[in-house]
Amino acid sequence: MQTKRKLNFILCSKGGVGKSMLTLLFALVKENDEHSVFIDLDNATQTSTKQLKFLGPNRTETISLLNDKEVLVRDNLISYLESLVGSPFSEFFFDLGSPESEQIPALLDRDIPFKEFLDELGFEAHFHVVIGGGGAYKPCIEYLQKLLKSLHGQFDITVWKNITSFNNFQTLGKELEEICEKLSIRFRQFGDFDPSSHLGNQILNGIRLGNGFNDYQTGARLRIKKELNTNFSYELGN
Repeated sequence: MQTKRKLNFILCSKGGVGKSMLTLLFALVKENDEHSVFIDLDNATQTSTKQLKFLGPNRTETISLLNDKEVLVRDNLISYLESLVGSPFSEFFFDLGSPESEQIPALLDRDIPFKEFLDELGFEAHFHVVIGGGGAYKPCIEYLQKLLKSLHGQFDITVWKNITSFNNFQTLGKELEEICEKLSIRFRQFGDFDPSSHLGNQILNGIRLGNGFNDYQTGARLRIKKELNTNFSYELGN
């Protein structure tokens, strides 16, 4: 039986929680994997387009789901996914902006039987929900609950805790782990880069510049390597 190609949707309806950071870390893991491609679906900021310059133009794409009246249209995502059938890539990473993320539950509930749609195209979907701490926590959890209801247990889902955003909210971090355990959701974490530290600041500046792994100085490169080995060991092994 032919192996299905994988769609990774990185999403959350709350802005600024680290969706593009998680996308960037996936890209560093997959930097030398020519079978993977990264699609920026965040029309408002197009952060991934800027951060993933190191992958080159053949492995990145920027797509807008807006129509000519600047209205977000869910059908545009359906059309784009259909266009990927002839793509040479086997794994796709989508960085969704907040408005685009907000539309995903409606697409799942109202538009088409999404699982059947992907099965016919030869794709499988994995949803990566990013959770931020502090004031972002409650809306992130509310979105997670909304998405879970729409997924109907048909899709693989991972909750990603943005470590730095929880530094001063350890109780919330523990609560998030307990929620994931109770709901039997895969829990992961990422982004342990302190912007007030020398290495953290160096790494974050490099990310903004679109640096690849080997573009960093030795200390920053080893710190990124530690992040990937610690939090992305599964991806590195596949």
